[in-house]
Amino acid sequence: MLHPIHRAIILLTAARAMRCPHTQLRLRLGAAEIRDTAAALVSGLEAAATDIESGNAQDALAAWTRATDAVAVGSAEVCLPALVATDAAARDAGAAAKRSIIDAFGTCYGRKALYDAIKASETTDPLLARARDKHVARFEANGLALADAAAREQVAKLKLELGAECAAMEQEINGDSSTVALTRDELEGVPAALVDALPVGDGDKLLVSLKAPTLTPVLQHARDPAARRKAYIAGTSRCPENARRLNRVVALRAQIAGLLGFASHAEGTLKGNMASSPDEVNAFLDRVVTRLKPKRDEDYASLLALKRSETPGADALDPWDTAYFGRQIRESKGIDEEALKPHFPASEVVPATIKALGEDLFGFTVRGPLDDAQLWHDDCELYEVAKDDIIVGHVALDLKSRDGKFGHQMVVPLRPALVNGAPNCCAVLGNMGDANGRLRFREVETLLHELGHVFHALAGAPKPSILGWAWPMVPWPGGVEMDMLEVPSMLTQQFVYAAAASETLSASTRPPRHRRVTGRPRRYAPAVLAKIARPHAETGASLPSKTIEALAENRHLLAGLGNARYIAMCRYDMAMHSLASAADVDACGLWQEIYRETAGFTEAPGTHFASTWYHMCIGYDAGYYSYLWSEVNAVDAYKQFGDELDAAAGRRFRECVLEPGAAAGGAAMMEAFLGRPFREDAYFERLGVPVSS
Repeated sequence: MLHPIHRAIILLTAARAMRCPHTQLRLRLGAAEIRDTAAALVSGLEAAATDIESGNAQDALAAWTRATDAVAVGSAEVCLPALVATDAAARDAGAAAKRSIIDAFGTCYGRKALYDAIKASETTDPLLARARDKHVARFEANGLALADAAAREQVAKLKLELGAECAAMEQEINGDSSTVALTRDELEGVPAALVDALPVGDGDKLLVSLKAPTLTPVLQHARDPAARRKAYIAGTSRCPENARRLNRVVALRAQIAGLLGFASHAEGTLKGNMASSPDEVNAFLDRVVTRLKPKRDEDYASLLALKRSETPGADALDPWDTAYFGRQIRESKGIDEEALKPHFPASEVVPATIKALGEDLFGFTVRGPLDDAQLWHDDCELYEVAKDDIIVGHVALDLKSRDGKFGHQMVVPLRPALVNGAPNCCAVLGNMGDANGRLRFREVETLLHELGHVFHALAGAPKPSILGWAWPMVPWPGGVEMDMLEVPSMLTQQFVYAAAASETLSASTRPPRHRRVTGRPRRYAPAVLAKIARPHAETGASLPSKTIEALAENRHLLAGLGNARYIAMCRYDMAMHSLASAADVDACGLWQEIYRETAGFTEAPGTHFASTWYHMCIGYDAGYYSYLWSEVNAVDAYKQFGDELDAAAGRRFRECVLEPGAAAGGAAMMEAFLGRPFREDAYFERLGVPVSS
């Protein structure tokens, strides 16, 4: 007999929207179809909860697993439009659908009888036992372990309000298409191709988009400091209503944490992570700040010296100076991102990169882009990934900017692989490339990063969805620890810096210059960047080995200052989520002092960068440190690869880290791959920081 949610999905899949023949997902639903499908998913979930509570389900855990799995499979069709649809009505319907599913899970995880039934379930299957424990943790995060019914009701009420505020904050950022108006004179120094492609505003003003592909080169190249200041302030003053929302979000999180018996939201959120307490995270951040401070001060002095050459008497750097003078220092080292772009046409670099990582590193077979895929936009491409002739998943790549689309870079799961179900499916949502479809070098690095997430998402064997690859960007429960989530992506992005083997980029054509950490002679396979770069679009010349070597040698150029801002953001996240009281929260105001103390900069008055900080409303709250924590793990793991696409190490990493998903703990996975617990030494060694004995 079919479960109610399965009957509803079968009926709804007969709707007129096209299914992609590969993913078996309907990815072009209109607003009405989104609403109807979401309602069916919610109805099915609630029906399953009622069945379990009434005793009609013989096995409560199995029934709840089926119900949550079904929502996980069906949710992308209704939630993805909020991030990618060109139709505003579909985006709004998608946002409402996601909110309705989140609220439905929130309500179900607040039902005491359901909690009691799931917690009491017994199983001899270790995967189901781990799934049960994760479900129980969800119930208890909603206060179900509290004896006081009134307190449980208050937690549920506050969580609904919190979810609504986060959803509104996210959609405000998604929908933002702000620009800053600058004249051609103000844009002097900016590459002509970019300037010529800008839309015209009033009078002689050109409209500069505040999304990264346009804003970043303006901040890097505009010679007029007043113009850079104007662009920076515009970029950090968007979505002003979100400043109020962020204050309310932080206050609600503090209030909920108090009701649950935690000293702060950070304490409750970190429970179960690799770094399991605020003290552990803050100590980690303090160690890194202390060790990197000499490099930070050295970088600051280098940039300030350049500023003084243009502005005699300048006594401090401003936030809008770093990209501009940093670009000059990189160019002095032979690194000119604009000059490199003709080597990186996205149409050729993207398939080359996904094949290099998927096939050469992890041992998959990658096919694509597939001609007959039916995705949500003509800009999208679909790839198929197989292992031993069995399809393990599909990835859709949506990499170009457009109005209304998610404005950052991320991977979002579209469907987890379930036992007797279709394989994994995910999507990369990016904002990369210029008007000619060419990538900056940093965007190539970002591409490798996101593809690390992709192979993490696709590698997992079928298992309950709560143990699959996911993160809080989706409405269904699942995912690895937040501070493990970024380890594969932090690993794969490092390969963009693997040094060239030889002038001809062939194997073993000159003697090894050093030995791998394993003690084995280094095999000089072609550098990864050489594999994915194309001949120069105008001259036809290959990317020179000396350029690849310059990139590798200077990969940590200005890392002291660059890490300082990032660590300031980590500290800021921890500070706002360590507040014990919800009274008089000024989340944006906390940033000024932390930024000055950690990075040495005075923020522009009246700005509020956190109003467009996606991470605070999509699941990285009290978790932003996880990028650095993951990077430390990833650098330790990368030493096993010896700076090359080592297939044997890649297969071990796939088996030990990628395939388990959330079926194992992050620390255990890393220890299985490394043969020991992870260490921080490799991270500091790579940055040239002395390692203490």
